[in-house]
Amino acid sequence: MGLFTSLFSGNVQKKPAAKQEIVVLLGIAKFEQQIAVVDQPTLEAICGPRVPRGVNRFETAWLYLEDKNPHDKNAIRVQIRGKQAGYLHHEDAMLYRQYLTASGKPGAIGQCQAVIRGGWLSSDGRKGPYEVWLDLPRLYQSHSLQ
Repeated sequence: MGLFTSLFSGNVQKKPAAKQEIVVLLGIAKFEQQIAVVDQPTLEAICGPRVPRGVNRFETAWLYLEDKNPHDKNAIRVQIRGKQAGYLHHEDAMLYRQYLTASGKPGAIGQCQAVIRGGWLSSDGRKGPYEVWLDLPRLYQSHSLQ
């Protein structure tokens, strides 16, 4: 369990079920790597009831290689609390895979800290989307920063 998760989360983070090598990715607490979110209801369930100003919820994210993804052979799935939250952007996924290979751990599962932001609720009932940002080491120029 990550430091932020243990400090800010009431629920214990589940580790991957498979016995695979895990690479802990330590950033510098800037949370600059945005992912492509695919499941807003999952993020809403993790964060609880929406609030007017939204949330900044710290969690542990797990990064899985999806070699058999029919849409992108380089896809990297991001899970939080055992549920799919989204994917790294295509360019970031390729660079992340290169990083794993260069580290001598091409099939490893990545673990890093994440922050879920957004999810606001206006007084007239409108809902803002959730975003997920990862705290990854500066391995490459992030898609999110370009």
